[in-house]
Amino acid sequence: MKDVIVIGGGLAGLQAAVMTAKAGEETLVLDSGQSLVLNTSNIQNLIGYDSVAGNELLTSGKQKLEEFNGEIANEEVQRLERTDSGLKITTSEADYEAEYVVVASAGDLSFIELDVEFEEGVEGPYMMDKHLVTDDSNKASENVYAAGLANTWEYQSSVAIGDGAKAAVNLLTDKYGEPYEDHDT
Repeated sequence: MKDVIVIGGGLAGLQAAVMTAKAGEETLVLDSGQSLVLNTSNIQNLIGYDSVAGNELLTSGKQKLEEFNGEIANEEVQRLERTDSGLKITTSEADYEAEYVVVASAGDLSFIELDVEFEEGVEGPYMMDKHLVTDDSNKASENVYAAGLANTWEYQSSVAIGDGAKAAVNLLTDKYGEPYEDHDT
């Protein structure tokens, strides 16, 4: 059983995973390797970069995750369901269990077999047919959070990173029963 499993290895998923791993939570990212940011070669709206390619950000995120002892498995998720002991994720390779899950997957969300609510997406390039409905803390269901395009139509890199961070902070706040703070000194 993992503390946190993040479904999706794009910017939102990696940011959520880095934060939970840094907090000491045993964190696993399940990544299909199809992040939309891979096709972006010239991101100019991120603080600290004049221009950066999406693959550079993903590489940096994966390295940071490993620094905090987080793991990545290149597996496609087939099912997310609730069990008596927590949340079960079935992939093309294995079954995993987690106390908490962050859904940060762009594309088809039909793998979610939980009592959650969806809303219709908006039309346009890189848009999804539906998104998870969440509260203000990115919570979609008990111990299930959503980030990035799973949660919103706003597909900007900086929004995805921020949304992943927000989901992680609120997950950790929920888990610890007090506001989670992550301030490096």
